Amino acid sequence: MSYKVVDVMTKKLITLHPKDKVQRAKEIFKDCDIHHIPVVVMNKVVGIISQGDILLLEGLIENSFDRFIQDKKLKLDTVDQVMTPDPICADIGSTTKEVLHIMLKCRINAVPIVEGYDIRGLVTSRDLLHILYENLEPDEKQLSR
Repeated sequence: MSYKVVDVMTKKLITLHPKDKVQRAKEIFKDCDIHHIPVVVMNKVVGIISQGDILLLEGLIENSFDRFIQDKKLKLDTVDQVMTPDPICADIGSTTKEVLHIMLKCRINAVPIVEGYDIRGLVTSRDLLHILYENLEPDEKQLSR
């Protein structure tokens, strides 16, 4: 079963600017329980940062001999140093099947949804799993608990 992305995407987005600090992204991930944040300039998607990007950065700097250096790196580095630039986006008229195809083909877990060049939403693999779950038969839902 395929739906329009406009029906399943997150519309109230938290976004970052490329020059925001990585520490801000880390705080948003922790406080909002999300895993992907579009990076936007004048409503145009220029990148995407994931919680995994932050964890990778922390893993790299964790080997540092000085906790002071680790803290400074998170506070001084900017999002554009860590984000994936020019992420693959889908048009607002796309279906969930089309977005799922993009995710599988490109091995990504989030796709910004755009209208023209303007961001309108975000679809994540978690959103698609929710659709799959909601379409299970009642007895199948019992098994998944």
